[in-house]
Amino acid sequence: MDRKRVAGPELSVAPLVEYPRDHKRWTPQDEQRHDTKRQPEDMRPIYLKTGLINQANGSAYIELEKTKLACGVYGPRPGKRTGFSGHGVLNCEIKFATFSCAKRRGHMRDPQEKELSQILSQALTPAVRLDLVPKSTIDIFITVLESDGWGSCVAAAITAASVALAHAGIEMLDLVAGCSAAYIPSGPSIASPTPSATDATNATGPSLAPRIFMDADLEEEKYEQGAIVLAYMPSLNEVTHMLQSGKAEGSIVSQSVEHCVEACNKIYAVMHHALVESVGENK
Repeated sequence: MDRKRVAGPELSVAPLVEYPRDHKRWTPQDEQRHDTKRQPEDMRPIYLKTGLINQANGSAYIELEKTKLACGVYGPRPGKRTGFSGHGVLNCEIKFATFSCAKRRGHMRDPQEKELSQILSQALTPAVRLDLVPKSTIDIFITVLESDGWGSCVAAAITAASVALAHAGIEMLDLVAGCSAAYIPSGPSIASPTPSATDATNATGPSLAPRIFMDADLEEEKYEQGAIVLAYMPSLNEVTHMLQSGKAEGSIVSQSVEHCVEACNKIYAVMHHALVESVGENK
């Protein structure tokens, strides 16, 4: 008997999730979004707070309903590189908690987390004055406590990391706000059996333009045919990073970028308010 390990029960039963009798699974055929309280151009309410981690130079916590992230910034501190470097290094690392997703995540970093870390670094580097901290390293560590959609998770990480950098007193050109949008097809549900080409043409006519859902959740992302994540500096009116996946026409992409820019301006007001509150608390 291994006394170092707590043995689970010999027989286990999956929990039963009881839905109402009139419960209907959401599909793209529905006129409303999965969250019936939101319109396609609406985002989830944002809660943003600084000063969560006392040991860090700067920290932030962001919550968009079922998407929750904690960010800590350490530095600037001496880098490990040998030799002189005129610019500092921005090191970003994102880690999903084992309980953050529907499927349990591993303890070791997987390729998706490494990809997200690289995206975060590319989105924040243009805004940080790394030329003022030569031979130094700024470390950003983000822990995803709960994830409800890949796009919203990346956008929330960009927003929280930008606020944490400002909270740490690191000089920046502007705050970086992140926003995501998904392209949801207007035709038959993807979950339904695939009809023939003739039936699809008769049912939907010519190919319909997909709907743009801002800040899509996990249930809506299951049916997306493409998505976009935008990192934007509102004061300078500059885009630091844009990630496009899937297929979409140029007009749809241009329209989604406009929606993301408008949403980033609204997020910027929340970021500014959180930093002003932190200054008042310090006083």
